[in-house]
Amino acid sequence: DKVTNPAKKEKDATEKALKSKKLSMSDRVVLVCERILKVLGHQKKNVVVIRNREAFSEYITNAIAAGRIAIDTETNNSTDPATCQIMGLCLYYPGGKQAYIPVHHVDLNTGEHLPNQLTEQDIKEELQRILDNNTFIVMHNAKFDYQVIKCTCNLEVVAHWDTMIGAHTINENEKCGLKEQYVIHIDPSQEKYDLEHLCEGVPYKYLSPDIFALYAATDSLMTDKMFEYQEPILKAEGNEKLLWLFETIEMPIAKVAADIELIGAIDNWISDKEKIAQMEKNILALAKPNAAEVIAKEILNLIRR
Repeated sequence: DKVTNPAKKEKDATEKALKSKKLSMSDRVVLVCERILKVLGHQKKNVVVIRNREAFSEYITNAIAAGRIAIDTETNNSTDPATCQIMGLCLYYPGGKQAYIPVHHVDLNTGEHLPNQLTEQDIKEELQRILDNNTFIVMHNAKFDYQVIKCTCNLEVVAHWDTMIGAHTINENEKCGLKEQYVIHIDPSQEKYDLEHLCEGVPYKYLSPDIFALYAATDSLMTDKMFEYQEPILKAEGNEKLLWLFETIEMPIAKVAADIELIGAIDNWISDKEKIAQMEKNILALAKPNAAEVIAKEILNLIRR
């Protein structure tokens, strides 16, 4: 197989090298960059890395004019939004280029921040413009990105459409990961990959924003394409109940669930009845005034039992 398939042979050699404990971090970074370029190098012409506030502001202005924006976050290899550091922000609006806004990339040798990056405050102020203009927001696994932005930038950015929830709603038997959904429904020729595999053993902060953007910013494009695929299905005649479920229950409960997780409804459950009553009041307040309140009450009942 390796003789007849040189690409697989080369891929196997790269994976073997990355698994070696003797490989230095600098050499590991080189191999990972080469791997990302091979898989996603074709996206170079479609990706822009935004390195200053003026360009960031212009991009947001264009997104507001387009009326829709896909948002994704990248963290410092962490899946805990309460303690993570935001590595960068990924954006895409219809008709534009997929964008990556680096925040915390560092020099491998010195550990110092690379120049020409944005800050959490920049992200907060520019995304606030999106909220102020009621621009339609699309995310994939919106609960996580909502939590990351809230914890790192002190801003609540609630998605109007979560393509992961959309995938579950349309077909609960399919894998709902962004890459799997994109390959199944948008581009079957797209190679399946994930960031953890592409960057095996390398902290994202050590990767050049220009290389990292090929992966990160492409996610926001895929998210928008999945929205374009899902919307006509859920709004098609005969799917009224599915659309009601998606819009009235699933999307509102996502924010409620995200806030409950951040509050720590179970971890902080204590014997003080007064504090318990206040916690219940806070949770229910998050759920109003939509159908998610009913579900929040059921969650509380389960916790009490």
